[in-house]
Order: sequence, then structure tokens, then C-alpha cells
Amino acid sequence: MAISSVNIGRVTTTLKTDSLLAALQRNTLSVYREQNRISTGRNFVVASDDPGRSSRSLKLNEVLDTQAQLLTNINHASNSLDATDSAMAEVSALIIDAQAVASQNIGSLATADERKAAAEIIASIREQLVVVGNRQFEGRYLFSGRTTDTQPFIEALGGVVYVGDTGDIYARTDINELEPITLAGDALFGALSSEVAGVVDLSPAITEGTRLIDLDGATDQGIRLGTLQVVEDGGAGVVNIDLSDADNIGDVVDMINAAATDAGAGFTADLTANGISITPGGGALVIRDVSTGTTASDLGINTPVPSAVAVVGGDLGVRLTRTTDVADLAGGVGVDLTGGLVIENGGKSITLDLSAAETVQDILNTINNCNLYVRAEINTSGTGINVLNMVSGSEMSIGENGGTTATELGIRSFISSTSLSRLNDGIGVRTEEGMDDIRVNAKDGTSFTVNLDGVSTAVDVIDAINAAATAAGISITAQLATVGNGIQLVDATGGTGSLSVSRENFSYALDDLGLNQSVADPDTVLTSTQVNSAKVEGILTRLIDLERALRDDDSQALSIASEGIDELVSDFNRSRGEIGARAAAMQDRYTQTSNAVFATESLLSEVQDLDFTEAITKFQQAQTALQASLLTGAQVMQTSLMDFL
Repeated sequence: MAISSVNIGRVTTTLKTDSLLAALQRNTLSVYREQNRISTGRNFVVASDDPGRSSRSLKLNEVLDTQAQLLTNINHASNSLDATDSAMAEVSALIIDAQAVASQNIGSLATADERKAAAEIIASIREQLVVVGNRQFEGRYLFSGRTTDTQPFIEALGGVVYVGDTGDIYARTDINELEPITLAGDALFGALSSEVAGVVDLSPAITEGTRLIDLDGATDQGIRLGTLQVVEDGGAGVVNIDLSDADNIGDVVDMINAAATDAGAGFTADLTANGISITPGGGALVIRDVSTGTTASDLGINTPVPSAVAVVGGDLGVRLTRTTDVADLAGGVGVDLTGGLVIENGGKSITLDLSAAETVQDILNTINNCNLYVRAEINTSGTGINVLNMVSGSEMSIGENGGTTATELGIRSFISSTSLSRLNDGIGVRTEEGMDDIRVNAKDGTSFTVNLDGVSTAVDVIDAINAAATAAGISITAQLATVGNGIQLVDATGGTGSLSVSRENFSYALDDLGLNQSVADPDTVLTSTQVNSAKVEGILTRLIDLERALRDDDSQALSIASEGIDELVSDFNRSRGEIGARAAAMQDRYTQTSNAVFATESLLSEVQDLDFTEAITKFQQAQTALQASLLTGAQVMQTSLMDFL
């Protein structure tokens, strides 16, 4: 390092002093900087020391921070998936044990006592499955979906209820990538039923307040807002109408009418039962989109050929929402809620009063809060309501309470069009081909037989019974139950005996229709038992069915339950395979990200870490320069007579 000279001849003492101080400051600063570099181990301490390196260092540190956070996310995701995979391995082992127990007890060699003992083993396996389902990882439930602080499985109504969420938790594993890291309990055990799917399109009427986001649009693409043109022949000419700020269909009508008024045009817009119409006020109209816009087409009023009559838009398809008014359902006719509903689940029945409901949300809330562990929701297409059973091991049904509420809402579980093939867990109704299947015994002692060949729906059965009664001249009428569910037989013969249904020709139709029963005088109405209910088709349900079959020594039910478990195993193994694949992929991602972090750290080290050999050499040079400046300055500052000449 060069030593700054302070030997200045024939100058003032002040100038000498200033020159000496400047030199000492430069040398001292150099010593200070080198000391800081050595003590911090960095090439620079502040950005001004090396702007280029500091800029690169800042960018690399930002990248490193992001990578470190991603690495933390990936590590958590990997551990979570590993814990899930481990839990599923336990479930798999328990299912295999259950299959072995079922196999050992199928056939006539197993005694009733042996089956009861096996039932205890199945009960223990089911309890262990619930324990695994409620497993926690890092203080949070693994299989509770997004509600990780809620225990997902509880026991109620004689079964196991899944009260968790059905969504997934995601981890950010890259800047633009989110990966699911959980498996909800409904997927683990198949813990939600095939719903009582709404069979009625509730088709809400369109009103001024109907929001555009709740419309399918005439092209089923929604309403894409923009500008449309109305060309009035012989009138105002071209009128541009900007609908970009419209929120509901009432806004659209108002904006079109306001634009017509401002332009001095005669056409008017009005709301129809399911859309809008544009009525000419003089000359013919052409209605079209502007450039690549689709607003006129989405509203169903695109009219490229001049029209002198009203342009009636297409059906805009109002979707059902939670805020939809009950009075607007069924095209504005509304739904009769006065009768209410009867919901049964797990042997418990509740009558729901819906008469005070004003919106669809009110209906959903009433059903969801009935304490029967059922869940009502709007279907994905926005046309109706579905109701799900959340209890594994129980059967849910929805029936009438003397009115038509369940039917009008489309959620009655047994209706005229119900397919017989769906009854009894898919067993259907077994008939004897070419022979009578049931005999109806009236209260007056008369009876008639019914041949059920060719029936496929509930109404087919009702029609067959009524036709046979009419042919026999017996006053018995078959109909859907007015309260609850099932087929109802009404006896008007005036007799005092019992009304009953019996088996003919060893047909199973009697049992499959739930008609294997009788009512004594003075009752005149016989209602079948529930044969079409919403049941959770999952592992827990099949284990409960298997346990019951073993306790009851019911070989047929045992066989059905065993087959059901076998069918579900493939679905479970598929889910387990997906989790295993995710876990393996996440481990690979962890390795890749770790390598990226190492590479970034290496680059950062090259930019900001100090070369100590170089730094120590520079520090020694700076010290030498400082000492030299001090010695030189001491000599130069000595004054003599010559300084004053």
C-alpha cells in the first residue's frame, strides 16, 4: 500500500496539519475496514464497501430464504405423507385380519358360538381402525381434512361418524406449485354415503336481484360482460351499451333502457320468466356483440337478422344458491314446506318443520342441525339439494310428514321412479319368473296374489298390486307412504281381521320390498319397512355389517359383508398407492431442493465470504502505511527558522 507523503515544503503550518490529518484518516480507515472484514468474515460490511457484490449478495440471500422456506415446507409435507402412509399400512393389516376372520366363518361348518366369538374380533378391529383414523401428527389430526384440530371419527347412533372436512391441505413445494399432503377420512375409510341425490331441478325463477355470477347463460358459459350494440333501423341507429359494471340481471335491464333513452331510441328491455327480452319501439332491431365480445350471445339476445318483433332471450339458467328465496323455486311457483320432513338415521327419527324457511340456506341449516349426523348441500351443478349420511353402520331415509315437501325438494329417498335394482344394498327385488310372488290378505278375509314379473321401479310394484286388487274386486289400494317412506297398503274392505302380506312360491320379493308384516284391527294401513336408504359404503360400514352378521349367525348377510370388504380393498389400496407415490415424490423433491440450497449457498459464499489470506495481508499493509504516516508526520511537523523565512 502506498504511503501518503505529508512532506510539503514552504507551506503554512495549517496546510501541513490538514494534509497530515487527511493522510492519517485514509490510513486509519483502511485499517478499520480490513479489521471489520476479518472480524465478520465478509468481503464487505456495508453495501457501499462493494456495491456490485452487495447487490448480488442481496439477490442470492432472497433466493436462499425462499429455498429454505420451501425446504421446510417439503420436509413437513414429506413427514406428514410418511405418517399417513404408515397409518394406512396399519389399516391395510387390520383389513387383512378382518378378511381372514370373514373367510373362516363363511360356510356351514362355523357354529353360532364361533361366529359370536369372531364378532368380538371384528369389533376390536373396527375399534383399532377408529384409533388409527384419529391419529395425530405434530399435534394435528392426520385424517380430518382441513379441520386439523377436530377429531374426525366419533361414535354415535350405533355407528361411527366422520365429522371432519372433505378437503385437502396443500404445501407450497415450489414458487408456483401446491401439493396435497393429507388424506381426508372420507377417502381413507369411505366415510360418507352415496347421497340422497336431489332428483328435482328446483329451477329458481329469475328476478331483478339475480346476480349474473349465478347464471349459466344462454350458451352455458356464464355471462361474460362487455359491450353490445343495438342497431335501430330508421331510428337512433347504432347504440353501444356497456354492461361491464352490471352486477345482477336488473342492472342489465336498467342499463339497456338507460342507453336507449340517452340515444333517443325507442326499444325497451324487460325481464321474462327465464331471461330478458328487447322490444322494438319503431324500426327493426339488430342486436350484436362488439368485436370479439360475447355479452349479447351469453344473454341469448344476439340477433344478426333485423327483427321487427320482440327479441326474446334464451333461458339464462339460474343456479340454485344458498340465498335463493324459497318463493322463487320451481320457476317462481315455490315449494310447499308446510308438511315438513321425516328423517331417520341409526334407528332415530326426527320430524323437521321447514315452514319458517325463507331461503335455501334456511332449509340446509334445519336439516344439518337436526342432530342425526346428516349433511345437506347444494349439488355441484347448482340445480338441487343432496343429503348425505355421515354415520358408518347406519341407514338414512328421508320421507314425507303427510305433505309433499320431500318430494318437491327432490330429496325423498323412496319415490315412484326409484329403481328396484337399487334396493337392499343393490340386491334389488328377487322374483319368481312366471309365478305369483306375494299374496295380500285383506281385513275382511279375502285375498289376492300379485305377479311381479317385469317390474323395475317402485311405481311398477304399486301399479301391479292395484291392478291385481281391482281384478280380484278387493278394496285395497297401494301407494307411496304419506308419512315416512315405503309402499303403503290401505284397506277399505271394512273387515275386522288383520291386513297382511304373505309369501307365494318361495319368492323373496316379500322381504326385498319390506312387506313381510301385518297390522291388526283397527289399523287399516300397512307400510313397508325401509328398503332404500342412504348408507355409507365404506370399510367401517362393512365391518359393522360383518360384526352384526356374525352375531346374528346370518350366513347370507355374512357373505354380503365379506364380499363388500373385498370390493373396497382395491379402492383402499389405490388410495394407499397414491399416498406412497406422493411420499416418494416429496422425498425426491426434498433432495432436489436441498441440492439447490447447497448450490445457492456456494454462490453466496463466493460473493460475500472473505479470503482471509488476502485480507490479513491487506490489513498488515494498512498498519504499515499508518505507522509510516505517523512517523513521517511527526518529523514534518517539527518547525525551524526556515519555516518562517
